[in-house]
Amino acid sequence: MIELVTTLILIGVIGAFAGLFLYNGINGYLASKRNSESALKVQAALDRISAELRNIKATPKPVFGAKAITYQNDIVPLNQNRILQIEDGPQGPGIYLTVGGVKNMLLDGVDVAQSNITFDATRNLDNENNNNEISSLRVVFKLAEIGAPFKAEVYPRALITYP
Repeated sequence: MIELVTTLILIGVIGAFAGLFLYNGINGYLASKRNSESALKVQAALDRISAELRNIKATPKPVFGAKAITYQNDIVPLNQNRILQIEDGPQGPGIYLTVGGVKNMLLDGVDVAQSNITFDATRNLDNENNNNEISSLRVVFKLAEIGAPFKAEVYPRALITYP
């Protein structure tokens, strides 16, 4: 009888440790899978944002708003206003791209409060002794589920004067 009780206790202790290791392993796998999927979504959004802003046109001048930029670029369809915006939109908080009045979500789950679209105009790019040219456009955001900041700093191909 003593041997049976001792065996049951040992099996219980071994089972508890095995369950703990199994629990940690499964949680690690699920976290890795979630982070990998999120990183893939972020990379696709950053690539699209970079392509959009790299080919921005100097005329008409881009218009900056609260967490938004309205612009035109050389991507088809031409001569249509495009709006890149970080907002709590119709499909939830995220980064939206509006082309021809149609709003599409680029990335969901964005922490809108800690995200922004800005520009840098601190360099003299046209040798006219002023710093009124946009040297870079910056999109900074955090995903709510990851918490790490992501940033796309894009250097436009066109010489855009400060709006």
